[in-house]
Amino acid sequence: MKKKEFTKNRIAVIIALAFIATALIFCFGKTQIANAEDNPSVEERLAVDSGAVPDDAVAGGAFEVTDYAMNIEVGKDHSYNVVEDVSVNIPTKVQEISFSLPNGNFHMDEVDVEDTAYSVNLASGANTVTITDIDKLEEGRHTYKIKYRIQEFEDRNASTDMFYFTALPPEWKQPVTKVKITASFPDDFPWDDMQCYAGQFGVEDVNNRVSFDADESSKTVSITGEKLPENYGITLKAELPDGYWKGALNGSWVLIAIPCIMGGILLLLALLWLFGGKDPRVEKTNETKPLEGIVPAEIGYIFNGEVSIRDILMIIIYFARKGYLRISEYEPKRYRLFRKEEPAEEEKYYRNAYNTLFEDIYQDRAVQMEDLGERLMRVRDAIGDDIAAGYSGAENSSFTPLSRMFRYISAGFLAAGLGIVNALSYRYKYLPIQYVESLAVAALVGIAIYIFCKAIDKRESETDEDNRTMEVISAIVLLACIAYVASGAYKRTGSITVTLALTAAAVFSLVFISIMRARGKDNAELVMRIRQLRNFIYHPDPTVLVQNYIQDREYYYDMLQYALTNGAEESWAEYFLTLDVPEPDWYSDDIEGHAFSNLREDMTTVDYARDLKTFMRTIETAFADLMRRNRRR
Repeated sequence: MKKKEFTKNRIAVIIALAFIATALIFCFGKTQIANAEDNPSVEERLAVDSGAVPDDAVAGGAFEVTDYAMNIEVGKDHSYNVVEDVSVNIPTKVQEISFSLPNGNFHMDEVDVEDTAYSVNLASGANTVTITDIDKLEEGRHTYKIKYRIQEFEDRNASTDMFYFTALPPEWKQPVTKVKITASFPDDFPWDDMQCYAGQFGVEDVNNRVSFDADESSKTVSITGEKLPENYGITLKAELPDGYWKGALNGSWVLIAIPCIMGGILLLLALLWLFGGKDPRVEKTNETKPLEGIVPAEIGYIFNGEVSIRDILMIIIYFARKGYLRISEYEPKRYRLFRKEEPAEEEKYYRNAYNTLFEDIYQDRAVQMEDLGERLMRVRDAIGDDIAAGYSGAENSSFTPLSRMFRYISAGFLAAGLGIVNALSYRYKYLPIQYVESLAVAALVGIAIYIFCKAIDKRESETDEDNRTMEVISAIVLLACIAYVASGAYKRTGSITVTLALTAAAVFSLVFISIMRARGKDNAELVMRIRQLRNFIYHPDPTVLVQNYIQDREYYYDMLQYALTNGAEESWAEYFLTLDVPEPDWYSDDIEGHAFSNLREDMTTVDYARDLKTFMRTIETAFADLMRRNRRR
């Protein structure tokens, strides 16, 4: 991988994380402001410019409701077209006055106050219209004509349909001097069970403050009353034959659409994985010795198709093992690399790496710590193409083009599916679709999947904390997005079955996306061998280990290189504590005061393993700092 590509990927990750944080704040913030999800209407402000509020206006001043007249036209589709004429007497000019509107499990829209500036709040359990027109808030008498349309949802009761309408909400906060309510019904409306309930807080009125007249011939109901106190409600109710209402709002199709969409995506991803994203089957072999034809420096490329700084450090360890250089720690976590004999018999890319590392450095002279980062960067750029050339065939591919394409397609389907499901859930109760929110969810999921997959692909070949952190963060973001969409669907539909189906399909789809990485046949065999060797390093058979050590006294160090690539160096070193492993002459602790004497214990295999681990982590950190500094230039 070239320097430019490395920088580009790092910048992409930073931008992606910034976008994730911004999108999460935007999604959650917008939803809190824009949506009242427990009610079939979203909270909206139909603001009309009312001009400046006069300085002498009283905020929330008292007023008297002299007349409350309501005309209700009941439609066969279980809808109500309502016109209210509310007359008030304002003793002292006010800034605004509010009236309660009916609320319940229905959809209210087309709210309007004729020739008057106003605002509307359709929120959970508290629908109100507020008069803000300064000309209609002056001292004196005023009449406000309020219009709106209510559409009931389809009856869920299998035995009966229901007519239930609150003509005067019990939330009405003002006493009313005179009330007249008229409701007209379709010609075929059943009349036998028409009833009227009236009273404070929904309790039937025993003082007979209102009169109720139901005229079956004209299909009208008239309700009149005088001197009604505040919080006095009037409700009309009738049980109707099942199926009377025709064409009422019915969003139940959403309960079918959501599982079908997510289930269809899951099925499609399973098929894509089966036919193009699945690793080829390879026969397992027993690996207990250094792998023939595979050097530790190439393991990163075998797994990911990229050459990382860890792979370059494996070359440094290899050079040290072969006597081509010596590693000296002269201060805590400060190192020099001393040039020794030339690697004349090594492969070309090893020779290129060595010459690049020690350019302008004479034998027995050292590369200083402050120069090491730049030289390692040049080494990576110099040999990256050489390593790639050794695995250029299709069968050596670490990620087949077909599976890569299938992963992109799968990520797109899941991201789009969650965005569509988020939008569809609003339609269950005919809420306005939040398009920006749904698009943000889809974009956020797509970016998080890209980062998550890139992190898990590097899990076996990189042990740095940045990669693990990226994996955890992206996984949390993905699960948060799924939970966000699922919780929104549950709030709006109330169906736990749909919510669980949606969540399960999304999680399993994510699993398929993460494993949708097919390798070429030869690459799969190499990866299998590396994994088998790694398993042996973590859990070796003691008998086999001792036999191999007896055959080759350098066995511990040859295998230590593979252990270092997998973060298993200490685990491997512990098995050799009781064996006579020679001290490495290619690594020296030259820190003043650290020299071992006959009065002190000798260093163990674990000590050297820890030293090499510290060396690699220190250089990796210094290299990352160098890359950050270069990006700032």
